[in-house]
Amino acid sequence: MKNDLVAVTDHIKDFSIERKILGNLFDHKLSNKTTVILVWHKIIDEEFLKKHSSIRAIVRYGVGYDNIDLDYCKKKNIIVANTPDYGIDEVSDSAIAMILFLVRKIGALEDLAKSDPNYWLGKEINLNMKRLNTLSLGIIGLGRIGSSISKKFLPFSRNIGFYDPFISNGYEKVYGIKRFKNLTELLSISDIVSINTPLNQETKGMINEDFLNKMKEGSYLINLSRGPIVKSKELILKNLLSGHLEGYGTDVWTEEPPRIFR
Repeated sequence: MKNDLVAVTDHIKDFSIERKILGNLFDHKLSNKTTVILVWHKIIDEEFLKKHSSIRAIVRYGVGYDNIDLDYCKKKNIIVANTPDYGIDEVSDSAIAMILFLVRKIGALEDLAKSDPNYWLGKEINLNMKRLNTLSLGIIGLGRIGSSISKKFLPFSRNIGFYDPFISNGYEKVYGIKRFKNLTELLSISDIVSINTPLNQETKGMINEDFLNKMKEGSYLINLSRGPIVKSKELILKNLLSGHLEGYGTDVWTEEPPRIFR
């Protein structure tokens, strides 16, 4: 009889890698023999785990595990693991790309060039553009991705600081950047703020009105962590329209998938 021990819950359609590694221990369908599940964005909560009571371990395709009820897993001695090296370069590359796109006004310049040929011939452009080497970057969360962003931004500017109360002293010496023990101070001096924290009870809704008010006037906010870290998208829009935020870059949203308005 086939021994279905490992199964995938969602997203993955091609199981060739899983089959190559696990052989007969793998089946993409959940059954009452499944003891290990491979998860993408599926919500793994108490209701799910009671329904599939044979599960003894959960492995997530990705870094975050906010879709998994860790308290219930701990209570039931269910092992939870993630893939901490997943997407480090992809996410940090995207963060740098967003910073360049926003600060150098690439999208705005493209629109102007298409709308009026005189912009090609010296027509005055007033877009409040600044050189990257004059700007400071503040990183909130200096884990693998935050560290990668730091290293990739160093050729543009050495004015980099970070706030992360959960890592040991000395990281700032390794990376050659400044450590802030106070989040308010980091926000007040950073021209660009990059959010690179996990989503948990402490960080959910962290980007609220108070957070944004503490940011430097005309600064940029980059969020490539989780959407619900932002309390509401209306707050972001309000700060963009007022000019308090010069730009906002993200690949996540407060509600996913986002609603489409026609």
